[in-house]
Parts: sequence; structure tokens; C-alpha cells
Amino acid sequence: MVMQGRAMSEAANGSARRPVQERAVRTQAAILDAAVQVLAEEGYSAATTVRVQERAGVSRGRLLHHFRSRNELLVAAVHHLAAARLDELLVDVDLPDEPGARIDAAIAAMWSSNGQPVYLASLELWLAARHDEGLREALLPTERRMGGILLEIQQRLFGPALAARPEFESLMELLVTSMRGTAMTYAITGADPVSEPNLALWRALAREQLLGD
Repeated sequence: MVMQGRAMSEAANGSARRPVQERAVRTQAAILDAAVQVLAEEGYSAATTVRVQERAGVSRGRLLHHFRSRNELLVAAVHHLAAARLDELLVDVDLPDEPGARIDAAIAAMWSSNGQPVYLASLELWLAARHDEGLREALLPTERRMGGILLEIQQRLFGPALAARPEFESLMELLVTSMRGTAMTYAITGADPVSEPNLALWRALAREQLLGD
């Protein structure tokens, strides 16, 4: 009876903890979303912990419970949501089996990821890290992890046969840096990224590198 009573008590405690844990997860998600929104819409200088907590609608104590510093919060927010958006690419894009069409679709998906608020938020952090040693130290390890995640997503977008080509990784680095640089201009011009003229060039380059003999 004692063992049974203990088991029932532990089960009850576990059930009671679940709503608390779920609430904590929701709170953290709201904080991360708010941090990215403030970064993208108002810039790095405006993205203080006080501004983020206001945007998220949480108390100071709640925010500090999840993130001990501004840098920890902002870096976590950008990389958490960037990883989520990259995963969504695989769900949202139609990937044909024919290699040439697969390349075209994968290039379009890669380019579309650079037009999201999380890209603008990332850009704010990259620029700020040039003059902030603490932010740079917080950013570099997560950037390296994101590089691995990005490569894995690219391999899945292009498929195993194309990803096995020896030129694949260097081509991806070239495309990513080119797309990021191009996307930076849209933050100023406000042009429509759907009509980006470099899309045809990126597709032609990828076809040449991955389908050529």
C-alpha cells in the first residue's frame, strides 16, 4: 500500500508539473519571437531586455529566468527561429525528382529564406558584433552550429545525388554569401525579392557545377 501510495503521489506530481513546463515553453517562445521582431523592426540598439519583455508581455523576472543577459537572449532568439524557419523550407517547397528542376526549386527555397524577419534580425547581430566583443563571443559558437544545420538542410533540399558532388559544399558557401549580400540591399530599397534577377544566375551556376561533367 505504501508503494502504491508513493506511485500515485509521484504520478500526481508529474501531472501537476506538466502545465507548469508547458507554460514555461510558451513563455520562452513568446520572448524569442519578441526579440526577433524588435531586432528586425527596430534594430539592435532598441532590442534591450526591457523592450523585449514589453513586446512579449512578460515580467522582468520571467525573462531573466530564461535568459541571464541581453546577448544570450538575442543570440538564442535569432538562432532558434532561424533553425525553425530552415526546417519549414523542407515542408513548404515542392522538390521534383528531375535534377535540373530540383536545383531550380532548391535555389528558390534558399533565396526565400533570406527575405524573412529572422534574416534582418541576424543582420543586426552580425553588424553589432563588429564592435561588441561580448556579443561576438556569444555569437560565434552558435553561428558555427547554424552552419552545420544549414548545410544539412541544403543537402536535403538538393537531394543525396547532387549533394554528393565534390563541388557541393563550396558551391553552397558561395551561394549563401551571395544571397545574403544581395538580401542586404533589399533592407534599403524595399524592392520585391521575387523578381530578383540573380535567381537565374544562381540557378545557372548551380546547374553548371552540379550537372556538368
